[in-house]
Amino acid sequence: MKQFLILFFTLLSLNIFAQKSKKSGKISIGYSFSPDYSFRTLKNGDGNSSTDLVIKNRNDIEKAKFGYTTGVNVTFSFSEFLGFETGVQYSNKGYKTMEQDLTYIPPNPDLPNKATFTYSYQYIGIPLKAKFVSGKNKTRFFSTAGFMTNFLLNVKQSVVYKYSDGKTEKENQSSTSGFNKVELSPLVSFGIDHKLTDKIHLSAEPTFRFGLTKTKDAPVQEKLWNAGLVFGVSFDLK
Repeated sequence: MKQFLILFFTLLSLNIFAQKSKKSGKISIGYSFSPDYSFRTLKNGDGNSSTDLVIKNRNDIEKAKFGYTTGVNVTFSFSEFLGFETGVQYSNKGYKTMEQDLTYIPPNPDLPNKATFTYSYQYIGIPLKAKFVSGKNKTRFFSTAGFMTNFLLNVKQSVVYKYSDGKTEKENQSSTSGFNKVELSPLVSFGIDHKLTDKIHLSAEPTFRFGLTKTKDAPVQEKLWNAGLVFGVSFDLK
């Protein structure tokens, strides 16, 4: 509930700011979608050798997964070359394991013999970015720098079991217990903007996001990161 109250009052303040900004600069609103390549970093948080072994084991069996980021953006242009961008973004990121062999004592052919685990972290976030634009033609280049404040919605663990006869079975578990509810993530991007009409713009920008905060307080400190190509369409309001 606290996260949604923060989101509500943030959006309210953005609306007030937008009304005040109508007299001084251009405002645009848009939609964006980014297919993302996501993974995590691991760090020993307590200095124990056993923690190093856990990290080594995880690095041996875990790999990146594909996720996405999507949402609504609002840009306040203070001049032709400088602006401020915010909005509301939903993101799905995390990682997965390689296919793992399952063994039983005694052996049981009726049980699955392989499994793949996927860990998906779902956030709703508020980006705050400075935007720098260059060029005066219909097609212009831009760069952004800022950070995203993410509020945890859910952590889902999906397991795909495989049987010896080729049959598969999927199980899902969801929980936020024990996980940190807020993530701070710096972000930087470089992109291209094309003015399709007097009011409509299309854009594409490679983006990198890295979590500064741990997903949970544990000996193995896990931080998420993702990289994607953001496709956007925006509409000038004035």
